[in-house]
Amino acid sequence: MLSSAGCKRLKTGAGEDFAKRYSCPEDRVEVRARTDVKWGTVVLGGRSPEAPPAEVKDDPGRLAKWNADRAEKDAETRKRLDDLDVFQVSGCGHDELVACAHPADGDGVATDRVVCFQGPQRARP
Repeated sequence: MLSSAGCKRLKTGAGEDFAKRYSCPEDRVEVRARTDVKWGTVVLGGRSPEAPPAEVKDDPGRLAKWNADRAEKDAETRKRLDDLDVFQVSGCGHDELVACAHPADGDGVATDRVVCFQGPQRARP
């Protein structure tokens, strides 16, 4: 069951979120869908791998288990993140990637609302 009266496009929500965050008039905000970008890669791609504890690092069997557990956790996280729609949003001197979705509520998905998440900051070309 859907709990909303209307459906807000994710692209619209991305522009509104950006405009509010940067006090940028919406007519100066450009939003472009980035179907070529996976959010899991944006979020997880540039991070340093976690180092195992010394007692695990020195035991090959435990190190193999530790690595397998981390790989499984990362794969699950990446799959959830990759389900988000990615947009490149720019305006008022800012340029960033954001991922957006319709949030869940008690009755299903609230398609009249959009939540967006900022990616790591990057230099403007």
